[in-house]
Amino acid sequence: MKLFLQPLYSQTNPRVENCPLGCTTTCIVSQKAPELQPAEGCVCPLSSHQVNTYKEIIHGDADIIFNKSATGDGKSLAANLPGLIDPDFRIMGLYPTIELVEDQAEQQNNYNALFGLDASQRVDHLFGAELSRRVKQAEKSNKFQELWLAIEQKPVLLTNPDIFHYITHFQYRDSAYSHDSLPLILAEWPDLWVFDEFPIFASHQETAALNSLTFIRRSQSNQSRPRRFLFTSATPKLDFIEQLRQAGFKVAEVEGVYTSEETKGFRQILQAVELEFVELPKDGDTQTWLKEKISTIESLLNAESKARGLIIVNSVAKAGMVTRLLDNLLPGVIVREISGRIDRYQRLQVQRELKDAQQPVLVVGTSAVDVGVDFKIHLLIFESSDSATVTQRLGRLGRHPGFNAYTAFILMPNHTPWVMARLEEKLNPNQTVTREIITDAINYAFDPPKEFDKYRQCWGALQAQGMFSRMTQENGKVSQLVRERMTEDLQRVYSQNFESARKQWFAMQNNPVGKATQKELLRFRGGSALQAAVWDGNNFYTYDLLRLLPYALVDIINRETFLNAAINCGRGEEEFPDDFINVYLHIQSWVDERIDISLQCNRSSSELKVGKLCLIDKLNLIGHPQSDVISCLRQKKLLTFLVPVNKNKLSSHWEVSRTLNLSPLFGLYRLVDGSEQAYGCAFNQDALLLSALKWRLKKFTTARFESSIF
Repeated sequence: MKLFLQPLYSQTNPRVENCPLGCTTTCIVSQKAPELQPAEGCVCPLSSHQVNTYKEIIHGDADIIFNKSATGDGKSLAANLPGLIDPDFRIMGLYPTIELVEDQAEQQNNYNALFGLDASQRVDHLFGAELSRRVKQAEKSNKFQELWLAIEQKPVLLTNPDIFHYITHFQYRDSAYSHDSLPLILAEWPDLWVFDEFPIFASHQETAALNSLTFIRRSQSNQSRPRRFLFTSATPKLDFIEQLRQAGFKVAEVEGVYTSEETKGFRQILQAVELEFVELPKDGDTQTWLKEKISTIESLLNAESKARGLIIVNSVAKAGMVTRLLDNLLPGVIVREISGRIDRYQRLQVQRELKDAQQPVLVVGTSAVDVGVDFKIHLLIFESSDSATVTQRLGRLGRHPGFNAYTAFILMPNHTPWVMARLEEKLNPNQTVTREIITDAINYAFDPPKEFDKYRQCWGALQAQGMFSRMTQENGKVSQLVRERMTEDLQRVYSQNFESARKQWFAMQNNPVGKATQKELLRFRGGSALQAAVWDGNNFYTYDLLRLLPYALVDIINRETFLNAAINCGRGEEEFPDDFINVYLHIQSWVDERIDISLQCNRSSSELKVGKLCLIDKLNLIGHPQSDVISCLRQKKLLTFLVPVNKNKLSSHWEVSRTLNLSPLFGLYRLVDGSEQAYGCAFNQDALLLSALKWRLKKFTTARFESSIF
């Protein structure tokens, strides 16, 4: 189905007098940043949502602000405006990927230069590997001390929600200081916390964030200085907003004002786009479609003087396969990969080629380019996912003028035929539509992000108890009163009684399954996948073992061999923490034909627990041609949730996925035990999610699901 998307124009601030920024007769922004001048027919260089976000942060009474403006309409500037106008205003920005942290650091350089400020004196950026590097470089230092320095030294700190989580959950410690010192410094220091693109996270991370925000509010309740939290995303989750309100936070929502026609007082933010929804045939895949459409792709690239395109796929292995394919099929085009297996130095090189190369450049990427990083492109091809991801990916295109035409293809798998049927209910072929209409149709047709509502009810109070258990190890300022106030707030959100949850948390410490569950609850992103550390040429990265092995021949190596190779290529040991890695691999070669692999457990059905969390061991990887690969997990014990499925049907585990409407990226695998019974299984945090939904899985077993008793 082909459609024509109209351009999008955003309303600028319509007034200078009585402006929320404090302007009277002259625009403060144009004074402080002379290069930021109003567009023709406008009186202010800022969009209306940017001004209104500033108003809520500085003058509003809301604890939490959601900026829901359209992709490409300057949410980053809206978030940073208070600190650019008042250089003493303190901001902690939380970004979900290293790419976004580094992209925002570059944005900060640009913003500060525009406003006559020195970013090198004002802005720091920090993520896990950089934190470990600083510890190693400093004398007699540790993560606790380096984080303290980073928080206090400069008014803007760009980091990730993982570090924020581990600080507020009392995970960083120094024997010379009380355990509550760093969490309280974090709670006292910023005027504003910015959570960027938070909807990419699931219920586990939402619950962890809610607990952290409640801690900050209650530990600082005697302070008069207001502290705000800003969430920036075009696709926020409404149920998360409702949770925040239930917990007693006052929430304000800011949206842009848009039109599809050139209008006085509006500036263009997105170009017109020719869009095609493509339903892949039953025996086809993305690679097959690309081969068939290679002449079309070539024509679209040849139509531009400096052609630029982006292809987004849903797995690292596929990104590599597509890159190799197109590199062969398009000899006159620079084809580059940006994915989890490509290090940030190579990614920066790709960014430079996108900017400077005279030849056409085609980037093949995964979620590493999916969230927030800006590309100047005219061609976009991507695999579909849930509605929020489709909207996010489509927003990558048309942000920059200068091309003759903008074209997008959305590739939909054949096993979701209802998507095209739903699109056809809302849209007509060759129809010209507004951005609002296409967004509504996408929301209707594609499955929404899986919320796992029951997760919060099952695990939310226990996650909070995990935080409380860390607090109580240090009396200090984190008093019983703070915990009582937090309990009062959170009890309105979580159904489980907090006293019952406290007892359950301590009971969990008495057996291995309970301890493994506690470990997952206290982590932020967790270990849903079976993580492998991968040595791939000159690249070193971690990736899901079961998503990688169908596409690669590998050597199993030890940690020492892996680290020696990584260090020789300039990588740090701290980037590969042994606690989170199940196996170390060296890639021999990538294969173009998928290897069908499955899990086997050498335990009988009577030894395995169904429909409840358990620890599983004696695992083998069946179907891979390499014998050492088959046994690489045999000694591991993994937190698992098992659902019995039809052993006579190889695809029967996908029935679990269809029953729960799981994302294609959810870590669900087929496992066969020693008695030849088959299961759908998930590990670690994904196992927690299945456990929360076990009431919907009763049709898969005749046995009654037992309660989780640790």
